[in-house]
Amino acid sequence: MRFGGVQALAGISYLVQPGRVQSVIGPNGAGKTTLFNVITGVYRPTEGRVLLDGDDVSGQSPDRLARRGVARTFQNLQVCLQMSALDNVMAGAHRHLGQGLLPSLLHLRATRRADAQARDAAMEWMRFVGVDRYALRDADGLPYGALKRLEIARALASKPRLLFLDEPAAGLNPTEKVAMRDLIHAISERGVTVVLVEHDMKLVMGVSERILVLDYGRKLAEGSADEVRANPDVVAAYLGHG
Repeated sequence: MRFGGVQALAGISYLVQPGRVQSVIGPNGAGKTTLFNVITGVYRPTEGRVLLDGDDVSGQSPDRLARRGVARTFQNLQVCLQMSALDNVMAGAHRHLGQGLLPSLLHLRATRRADAQARDAAMEWMRFVGVDRYALRDADGLPYGALKRLEIARALASKPRLLFLDEPAAGLNPTEKVAMRDLIHAISERGVTVVLVEHDMKLVMGVSERILVLDYGRKLAEGSADEVRANPDVVAAYLGHG
């Protein structure tokens, strides 16, 4: 991936295995979020391909990828602050409603039934991530940790099979980070493949079955938590700096 004369990613080959929790780590500016943006359709790669189940999906829009079961959260929260927490999560389920514009405008019975089902499903996801008590509050009044979980609930409402989490523990206190670790495990146990970008090494080492390490847009190392922890290049480039 290039931006003008800047090479943001170079020569990276990365395989996400179904059913795993995998992480991407590296110093600031290493290309982690850029990699997520390429995979999830925010950017079209300058060269190379993104394959999903063997199909070339390079540059496909995020909504098309969502229909194939790909969802994500963002490093900077993407929450509609003037909407209720419940409505935010319902927005994540819109692709499953199956109702056209005209029935919605006419408030037909099928539309009302679908809306009720979407609300029930949204509440279930909010309970799952632990923010159901905030359901009727506007998002702009929620604690930061609850907003992080709310964004995950919205992503889960789209019923993904592959979920990308961009720094889910950023800004959380130690107790909230432990709860986030447990939530990631719970998501994986539901059969969702999880890939996260994260700086908190305790969290990364505690949840990841495989870790990709980037440095200056290139792959520095890849392996299990133990292999990455013991890699002297990783220690020098990243872990050794705290």
